[in-house]
Amino acid sequence: MVHRKRVELVTDLIAEALEGGWDRERVKREIYKRYSEEGISPFRGIALPPDILDKEMATIYVISKYGLGLDEDLGEVIEFERKLESAAKALLEKGKEARDEVLELLGPVDSNVLSRIFRIIFTAVVLGFRPEEDLIKLLHKALEAFPEMDKTIRKYARFYIAFRVAEAIAKGDVKSRVEKEAMKQSLALRINLPKIIPDDNYIYIIAREVFKVPEERLRRILKVKEGEAS
Repeated sequence: MVHRKRVELVTDLIAEALEGGWDRERVKREIYKRYSEEGISPFRGIALPPDILDKEMATIYVISKYGLGLDEDLGEVIEFERKLESAAKALLEKGKEARDEVLELLGPVDSNVLSRIFRIIFTAVVLGFRPEEDLIKLLHKALEAFPEMDKTIRKYARFYIAFRVAEAIAKGDVKSRVEKEAMKQSLALRINLPKIIPDDNYIYIIAREVFKVPEERLRRILKVKEGEAS
């Protein structure tokens, strides 16, 4: 399992956080320290935003809730992530009618906030706690509720495809350019939104930075021009 080390590290961190009564900032410092020591990258796309550690609290939330059943014990440490999942739940159940409820939960919804709603479900899907269909449905329901966020929604769909292809390369499930292209197209068809197929440079960066796939393998599978993948 390509995410085993991450899950084990976060599981241990949650246990220590509960025992030590850590606050959110202490948990984030420990994520940074331990990820750095173990060579683990936060879930990410091309960019490494300044709030990436706060976004990675989604992993703490998902593992504490779905993996350990200890989310309530963490209290205020993951209160924001609870609100994000409540917003996701409202969107999944009500679509367009959930707009006011989401705004009441989270305040103004910009691209960052909407992406963080997606991140909760994305993380649960990637770690095997929820089906992929939940994320696909969420993207479409979010488009109903926030049509003005079309660009952000398609951008997240593109990230998801790139992430899944990179993950498949890391697992050894995708071994050739033909298999890579087939997986891209298959995911895009399942998601069924326009203009969401990522280029190979995007996949390359995720595969290299998140999954530490060797350069030689990436160059064999992906069409990446020299100088574009620095």
